[in-house]
Amino acid sequence: MEGPSVATAEITRQSVVPELDLDDLDSVLGLHIGTVNTLFVSRLEKRLDPLSVTPKQVAILWLVNANPGVKQTDLSRFFQIERPTVHQFVRQLIKNGFLINEPSKLDRRAGGLWLTDEGREVLTKSRQAIAEHEEQLTTALTAREKSELFRILMKLYLSAPAKD
Repeated sequence: MEGPSVATAEITRQSVVPELDLDDLDSVLGLHIGTVNTLFVSRLEKRLDPLSVTPKQVAILWLVNANPGVKQTDLSRFFQIERPTVHQFVRQLIKNGFLINEPSKLDRRAGGLWLTDEGREVLTKSRQAIAEHEEQLTTALTAREKSELFRILMKLYLSAPAKD
């Protein structure tokens, strides 16, 4: 497998758990992306738990706030997940009183999502928690490195084939 030489990295997984033979596993980019994602999400879940929302639910609230009346199919396309999965998140947000789902004025068959006042309040608190969380977890990066990381992640995302 061609890739960056592990020997050139300042810190490797081997240095984290020296008793494990990684057999070049630490050269698999997806492993590192997944591990960092798990780190970010699990710690964020703990911060958001008192607000009764998950990171994905906050992202839905965020998008509904910016796009009042948005359809669940649009959220499904954005997140690259199946519509029934989005529906489960939305159903819980409605149950918690953070969202309402009303028929579209243009197409009565299609429902649109809107934030409730309580949903706006939870979103405001969640955005603050996310900002603090990301600041804490990225203190080792310079502003330029953060910008470069965003650029690289977006390049990978945009070059990946769309969900069927």
